[in-house]
Amino acid sequence: MQTFLSEAARYVFDRHPLDALSRLCVVLPSRRAVYFFKLELARLADRPFLAPEILAMDDFILLRGDRKQADPVSLLFELYDVFKEIEPELDFDRFTSWAPVVLRDFDQIDLYLGNAKGIFGWVQAEKALERWPGAPPAGEGSATVRYFRLFENLFRVYTELQKRLEEKGLAYRGMAYRNLATEVDKVFFEKPVHDFHYFLGFNALSRSEETILRKLTGTGRAEALWDADFFYLRPGHEAGRFLRNYLADPDLGRGEWNRRFRDQDPSTLLLRTSAKQVTDIGVPNTTMQPKVAAWQLEDWLRKGLPEAAVVLGDENLLIPMLSSLPAGIEDFNVTMGVSLRQSPLFTLVESLFELQQSGIRSGSKPAFPLKHLIKVLGHPFLQRSRAVAPFLQELRKGANVFVREEEIRELAKGDQLLTLIFTRWEQDSRRATRQLYSLIDALRPLYEGVPDAVETEYLYEFYTILKRLEGILNERREPVSITSFRRFLFELIRQTKIPFSGEPVAPLQLMGMLETRCLDFERVVVLSVNEGVLPTGKKQNSLIPFDAAQEFGLPTYVDADAVMSYHFFRLLQRAKEVVLVHTVPAGEGAKAEPSRFLLQIEHELAKLNPNLSWGARMAEFVPEVPRERPETELVVPKSPEIREEILDRLAKKGIYATHLNMYYQCSLKYYFSRIAGIAEEEEQTESLEANDFGTWVHEVLEQIDREMIREEKRRYTREDYERFTAEIPQRLTTIFKENFPRQVMDEGRNLLLFNVARRILTHYFAFRQAELEAGKEVVVLAPEQKLQASFDYRGRPLLVAGKIDRLEQVNGDIRIVDYKTGKVDPRSVDVSDSLSPEELQESFLSNDDWGYLRQLWLYKYLVLKQNHRQVGGVDLSADQTVRPGIISFRNLAAGFMAQENLRFSEETDAATFLAESEVFLTAFVDELMDETKPFRQTDDRDTCQYCDFVRICERD
Repeated sequence: MQTFLSEAARYVFDRHPLDALSRLCVVLPSRRAVYFFKLELARLADRPFLAPEILAMDDFILLRGDRKQADPVSLLFELYDVFKEIEPELDFDRFTSWAPVVLRDFDQIDLYLGNAKGIFGWVQAEKALERWPGAPPAGEGSATVRYFRLFENLFRVYTELQKRLEEKGLAYRGMAYRNLATEVDKVFFEKPVHDFHYFLGFNALSRSEETILRKLTGTGRAEALWDADFFYLRPGHEAGRFLRNYLADPDLGRGEWNRRFRDQDPSTLLLRTSAKQVTDIGVPNTTMQPKVAAWQLEDWLRKGLPEAAVVLGDENLLIPMLSSLPAGIEDFNVTMGVSLRQSPLFTLVESLFELQQSGIRSGSKPAFPLKHLIKVLGHPFLQRSRAVAPFLQELRKGANVFVREEEIRELAKGDQLLTLIFTRWEQDSRRATRQLYSLIDALRPLYEGVPDAVETEYLYEFYTILKRLEGILNERREPVSITSFRRFLFELIRQTKIPFSGEPVAPLQLMGMLETRCLDFERVVVLSVNEGVLPTGKKQNSLIPFDAAQEFGLPTYVDADAVMSYHFFRLLQRAKEVVLVHTVPAGEGAKAEPSRFLLQIEHELAKLNPNLSWGARMAEFVPEVPRERPETELVVPKSPEIREEILDRLAKKGIYATHLNMYYQCSLKYYFSRIAGIAEEEEQTESLEANDFGTWVHEVLEQIDREMIREEKRRYTREDYERFTAEIPQRLTTIFKENFPRQVMDEGRNLLLFNVARRILTHYFAFRQAELEAGKEVVVLAPEQKLQASFDYRGRPLLVAGKIDRLEQVNGDIRIVDYKTGKVDPRSVDVSDSLSPEELQESFLSNDDWGYLRQLWLYKYLVLKQNHRQVGGVDLSADQTVRPGIISFRNLAAGFMAQENLRFSEETDAATFLAESEVFLTAFVDELMDETKPFRQTDDRDTCQYCDFVRICERD
C-alpha cells in the first residue's frame, strides 16, 4: 500500500545524497508519525546511513526554543502567586476551580500570537457591560468586586506570569511556540543547526507555527509537504478550509511536492477515483459499537485480512473495545494508552476522598456514613484482602447509619489495610499524602505473584504521581486544603496514560482520531461518528467570548470542526474498506444525531466517485441461544401442607387489604411474603424512604389527636388549628428523633423531606380549618386504630384486620379516614354505577388497579362489624352511616374522597353489605386454597421493578 509517509520518505530520500540526510530536520505532527516515517525512510536504503533529525512539532519547538515545559501543577502555583500579589484575599480553593481555564486562554493567545492586551481589554469591557447600569457593590472586599477585578487584572497577570517563567527557563506550550516564532531569525539563521527542514502532513497551523514555516519556506530553508485531496480542497468544504490557503500561498505552497496539486496528480484525486467500500452502521446504544467493530474485524480475519485500524471517536470506548476483540486476534497495538482515571484504582481513591469528606461527629466522636464504608470496602481493588469480607459482614449486621471510628477500629482488629483506609486525614494534605503512600504499600503485596496483574502498574503510576505532587507541594509555604489537594491529584491522574505493551507495527491498531495523523490504512472501522463527537460541536471552555476570539484570530469551535473534518476525510483517502459506526436517536428528544460527515459521503462523495460503494444499515444483535434464560415460569404448587399453612395464618393474623392487593398484583409475591415468611432485606440509608416519610407525617397527626382526646377535646377549633400549625416544625423534629435516632434531619435529602412534611401539614390544617368554616363539625372518635373481626369460612373462623388512620364523625356520619402522602385521583375510589354485581365481583377479585377500593371496602366492613363497640362515645354498629374515604396530602383540593357507591346488590342496608362482603372474602380464600391455581409470577413486569423478591424470580 502506498501511504503518505512512504511517498514523503521517498521524496526526501531522493532529493538528497545519502551522506547529506543527517543535516536535515523532518518535523511531523506526532511522535507516532515520527516512528512510522523512520521505518519508511529506513526501507529505502540498502546500507546504513545517518538519518535526519526527525521530531514531533512539540519536541521541535521546545528543543529549538531552549525551554523546558512547565509542569501543569507548578504552573498553577506560579499563577496563584501572581494573582495573590494582586488580590491578597484570593481563596486558593476557589482559584483552583477556574485557574485551568485562565491558563488555557493564555496558551491559546500565545499559540496564535494574539494581542493579549487587546483581548483582555475586550473581556474587561464585556464584563463591565454585564454589571452596567447597576451600582457597584459596597465595600472593596465584596465578592462581586473581587469577581470583576479578576477580569480587570488578567493582562497584568499574563505579563507577570511570563516574566516569572522566563526567569526560570520555563514555558507553557503556547509561550514556547510564541517565543520561537519571535526568534526565528536568531535560531534558524544566525546559528543554523540544519541545512534544510521538511514539515510533513500538517493542517490548521497556529499563527506561531505558520510564522515559523513561512519564514523558513520563504527563505528556501524548508518545504511543507501537504497531504490533501481535491474532494475537500474544493471551495466551501470545511475539511480543506486551511489547506486551500496554504497551497495558494507562494511560500507555503512552493516545491515539487506541492506541484501535484497544481497538476491534479492522481494521488490528489483518490477520494474521487479510487475503489472504496464504505458502510454506515447504526446501533441503538453506545455499548453496541465495540461489538459491531469486533464483528467486522472477525469477518476480515476470516478472509485473511488481519491488517486494520479501529479509530475511537470517543476514547472512553477503549476498554469496551478491548473486551470485545475476537479471540483470533492476538497481535494488536493500542496507541493512546488508557487513562489512569478509567482504572479501578482511581475509583477507589475517589471513594476514599468521599469517605474522608463525608465524616461527621456523632455526639463528640467522629463517625463515617455506613453507605460510604460499604462503597469503599466493596471495591474490587480490595477483594484480594482476606480481612475485608468478614469486616464488611460485621458492619452489615449493625443497624447504624453512621459508624463511629472507635467501632471501626475494634472491628478492624489491627489489620493494616483496614486501619489505613479508615484513618482520618484531618483536612491535612501532607497527612493524606502519607496515608496514600502507606495504602500503596499495603495494596502491592495483594497482587504480587499474580500473572499479568495490571493492578501493579496502576499502583506504580499512582505512586509516581504522588511523588510528583508531593515535591511540588513541599516547595510551598502555605498549606493546601484537602479540596485543592484533591483537584491537583485528580488533574495529574487525568493527564496520566498507562501505555499498553504491544508492537507498534502490529496488524491491528486501536487509536484515537488524532493518532491517525499522517497514517493510512486499507481497512478502517471508525466508532462514534455522531455530531458532538465527530465533530465535537459548540464546546468552548474559555473566559474569552466567541466574538473576541474571532476578532483577534483565536480558534473557535468552527475551526475545531474543520480540523476534525480534515482528519476524518484524510483517513478515507487511501482506505479501501471503511466501516463507520454511529448511535441512532432513541426516542423523542434524543440527541444521538448522526455526524454530518456521513451525509457528505452519502450525498456528495458517493455521487462524485463511481467506484465508491456506499451502504447504510442498522445493526441487529440476537442473543446467543446458550445465554438465553430458559422460558420457564416460576410457580409454587399449593400442596396440602401449604394450604393448611394458609388457613392457619389467616386464622391467627388475619386478612388485610394490603395482602389482598399484593395477591392480585402477583400471587407469587404474596406467597413469598405472607406464607413463606421471606423478609425483605433492610437497607441502612442516610435518608428516609417513602414509607418512613409517610409514617413520620402520620405520627404527627396521631400525636395531636391523642393529646386532644386526653384533654377531652374531640372538637377542633380555629385556634387549635392555628396553634398546631405553629407547632409543626417542633413536632416533626421530636418525632424524627424518636423514630430515626441514627439519621440526621438537618442536611441532605432529609432536610428537603422535612420542608415537604412541614408544607404538607400546614396545608392539611388549612384544609381542616376550611371544613370548619364551611359548617362541617368534625368530632374525633379515635386516632390510628387497629380493628379486627372474624367471619366463618366453611365452618372455620378466620380473621379480617386493618389499621385505619382516623375515625371521625361529621354531622352525624361516621368517616373512616385513610391518609395518603402521595397524590390520589378521586376516580381511583369511584365505582361505575353501570357495573353489574357479577362484573363488580370479577373486578374485585382480579383487577389490581382496584387497590384503594378494596382497602376502603374492608375498612367499612370492619367498622360495621364492631357490634356496638363504644368508640369516642359513639356506638359503632350496623345502624350507622359509614363513609370510608381518602385524604390525599398532595391533592387536598379534592377534599375527603369518599367511597359512596360500592354495593354488591340492589339492597343498600348494612346487613346486606356485610353478608355480601363475606361472600367476597370467602371467594378470595377459596382462590387461595384452590390447588389448581398455583402461586405464579405476574405477567406485568412493571410490577417487578421495585419488588423485594425480584432476584428470586430472576427478573432483575
